[in-house]
Amino acid sequence: MTSTKMKMKQTCAKCSNSGSSAMCHGCQQSFCTKHFIEHRQELSQQMNDIGQEHNLLRQDLNCEKNIDSSLEYIDKWEQESIKTIQTCAQNARVALQQLHNQTNNE
Repeated sequence: MTSTKMKMKQTCAKCSNSGSSAMCHGCQQSFCTKHFIEHRQELSQQMNDIGQEHNLLRQDLNCEKNIDSSLEYIDKWEQESIKTIQTCAQNARVALQQLHNQTNNE
C-alpha cells in the first residue's frame, strides 16, 4: 500500500487568495503576507489591551488593600480613643468623689 500526500492549497483567511505564505500557529489560519502582518498587528493590539486591563485590575486591588488598611487604622484609633475617654471619665469621677468627701468632712 502506498500512501499519498495531498497538498491542499492554503488560502488566505482574509482575502481567499490561494498560495498563502504564512500560518498562524495560534489560530491555525493561513494568511497572505499582507494579511499576516495585519493579523500580527491585531494580536499585538489585543495583547496591549489585555495588559492595560491587567494594570487597571492591579490598581483596583491595590486601592482595595489601601482602603482595608485605612479602615483597620480607623478602627484601632476609635478603640484607643474610647479607652482614653473612659480613663479620663473614671479619673474625673474619682476626683469629684474625693472632693465631695473632703467637703463633707469639713
